[in-house]
Amino acid sequence: MICVSLSGLSFEECLDAIHHSEFAEIRIDLLDLTVDQFKDLFASNKKTIATCRTGKFTIQQQLQLLKMAIDAGTAYIDIDYQDESAFREELTTYAHDHRTSVIVSYHNFTLTPALDDLEIIIRQSKLWNADYVKIATTALSRTDCSIVMGLYARHDNIISFCMGELGKITRVAAPLLGSEFTYASWSEQHSTAPGQLTVEEIELIYNILK
Repeated sequence: MICVSLSGLSFEECLDAIHHSEFAEIRIDLLDLTVDQFKDLFASNKKTIATCRTGKFTIQQQLQLLKMAIDAGTAYIDIDYQDESAFREELTTYAHDHRTSVIVSYHNFTLTPALDDLEIIIRQSKLWNADYVKIATTALSRTDCSIVMGLYARHDNIISFCMGELGKITRVAAPLLGSEFTYASWSEQHSTAPGQLTVEEIELIYNILK
């Protein structure tokens, strides 16, 4: 399954992207929309992930926006591994009370940590009651890609891949190794992470593999 990450689009463009996709990540922090427009996106009867990274909003605003997404019907919320414990605990409890799955996500935009460090992150995330653990590191070598892809043989319910040019192949391979989905951008101009392929590119690769 391909999850299209939506950022930098108008409300109408988001609706169009969701209509033509089976699964979408709504980057609340990267979209300039009203609360009512966000509600409409999350209530679109399509599977969605609600993601709101720190920076644009206060912690209280993040909490309110993600709870709004849960109330509107999002299938998943994404909580960053580095988020404050009180924020994480309140959101996780609220999500599970409303039958929404929780993704705890770890990002490293500099390198790929050692395997032992990644194991600690995954185990800790599961102790925090994550339904899924997302590992997104930066590949500086093919060995980094092997480490991150090797996590699928050791864990269930993970979404693990590498960012950057070298990591592109891991984005394609992830669902073939056990990830429930892989992320893609709606277009080259609206990528949300280094090395992210477009929906069109990944669909073309999968069609060739078939």
